[in-house]
Order: sequence, then structure tokens, then C-alpha cells
Amino acid sequence: MPKTTREKGNYGENIAVSFLKSKGYRIIERNHYTSHTELDIIALSPEGDTVVFVEVKARSEAVAEHHGRPAFAVGKVKQKNLIFAAEGYMKTHPQLFSGRRSRIDVIEVYMRYDALPQVRHIRSAVTVRPGYNK
Repeated sequence: MPKTTREKGNYGENIAVSFLKSKGYRIIERNHYTSHTELDIIALSPEGDTVVFVEVKARSEAVAEHHGRPAFAVGKVKQKNLIFAAEGYMKTHPQLFSGRRSRIDVIEVYMRYDALPQVRHIRSAVTVRPGYNK
């Protein structure tokens, strides 16, 4: 079991990448840094018609029991930062988005000491609503 926060993050992201690949996603990039936030995973949907920005949240089952689901850590500020980072990525990679949609998903990874990690994929977890502003 990973010990440091960074090791846990890498472990969770590796599990998320394996999960996405098993579902037919093609990984385009990992750990894309912007001035506001990091985009954990950028992938192409199995159908090839959607670019998916994936935020990975990993927690042990014990921590999740006390602090709630990992996705709850993606609050309003984090959502705005993810949207801003995704928009920036789209501007700098226009060829990738020609004829494709985009969305922001969250993958929760529950790390378990006695069993394999459990993965929960929340599609379109972050959406841009009317009135959104940067």
C-alpha cells in the first residue's frame, strides 16, 4: 500500500488508467499541468467521438468511511479549475477536438488492504452550467 500522498495519487491514477484501457479508452496524456490545476488523465472515448478529462480521487476505505466518497473532494473551486484547465487544453490542441465533444469525469479509487482496489467511474461528473464564469 502506498504511503505518501503522491504515491497514493500515482497508485490511484495507475489503477484508473488500467480501468479506462480495459473499457476501450485510449490514453492521450497524463498529468498535464496548467497554472490552475493538473489534469490527471486525458483520454479518447472507446467510440472515439469524445475527449474525456478525468480527475482521479483515491482514498482508503477507512478514510472514505470518515470523510465521505472521494468525489466529494471535487468541490466548486476544483470544478472551476478543471473546466478552466480543460478549456485551455482545448485551445492548445484544436486538432484533437475537431468533430469531437468533451466531458469531465471523476474516477474514484477505493484502496483496500485485504482485496483489490474498487473503481467507480462517474461520467460527466463536472458540467458547465448557465451562468458559469471564470
